[in-house]
Amino acid sequence: MAKNKLSDKSPFIPLLLFIILCILLVSVGIIKEIKKERVPISEPVVKERKTTVTKKPVPPPIKGKASIGIIIDDLGWSKDIAKEIERINRPITVALLPFAPYSKEIFQDIKDKRSIDMILHLPLEPRPPAQALEKGIITTDMNDSEINRKFQEALEYFYPGVKGVNNHQGSLFTSDEEKMRVLLKIIQSKSLFFVDSMTVRQSKGYIIAKEMGVKTAKRDVFLDNESDPQYIEGQIRELVETAKKEGKAIGIGHARKNTIAVLKKVLPEIEKEGVTIVPVTSLLE
Repeated sequence: MAKNKLSDKSPFIPLLLFIILCILLVSVGIIKEIKKERVPISEPVVKERKTTVTKKPVPPPIKGKASIGIIIDDLGWSKDIAKEIERINRPITVALLPFAPYSKEIFQDIKDKRSIDMILHLPLEPRPPAQALEKGIITTDMNDSEINRKFQEALEYFYPGVKGVNNHQGSLFTSDEEKMRVLLKIIQSKSLFFVDSMTVRQSKGYIIAKEMGVKTAKRDVFLDNESDPQYIEGQIRELVETAKKEGKAIGIGHARKNTIAVLKKVLPEIEKEGVTIVPVTSLLE
């Protein structure tokens, strides 16, 4: 009897297996479809990664005071400009051209004024095509004794009233390491400091002065490569921003009407921002 029952059910076994197989096939198909549907979901993620900009962390503001020093070059051509600089009534540093027509007279007028420091604006040889027309210029073809003689002639009337030296022009001379060593040794012998005007990026004056132990500094911003007052004010603002980042900065302008007028206007404003105007002697290294 058991044998007969088994034979009766046997036709249903293949059918049951077939149904199970069909279910499996359908399930596999459904899984594949689900996987296909998931593929586009990843596209926005990829796009998002491409368009996402990684922002650099903003550095914290530098604490402490920002100090700026201002040098006015080329003093000696106008007595009126010298008077206007005095009226700024800030610790400006003036750089006197040794052989300009009014340099000696201006020197005598301001040598006892504590608010103004004086330095020698020493003419050095520029790179061509600039012309080296300045009287008393020191050139790279001079030997050591000639460099010394020319320097002493430029310094003679103003020493010891001047406290330091910066270069007038000099892009060729200050790039010459050998000649700068000769000049800086002479400057050092007079206990003077040297401010590198950085008239060219290749200038070696500042680096060599530090190496030799000469008190030194370098120009950070030129204030008046253009005479437009709006441009000059923008350069002063750049000087202030540099000082806020670095703690200190030196700007060089020239003895010109617009430059002095803008300084008169802007310096009181930046002082209200917490920026201190100091003599360049306070920023030496």
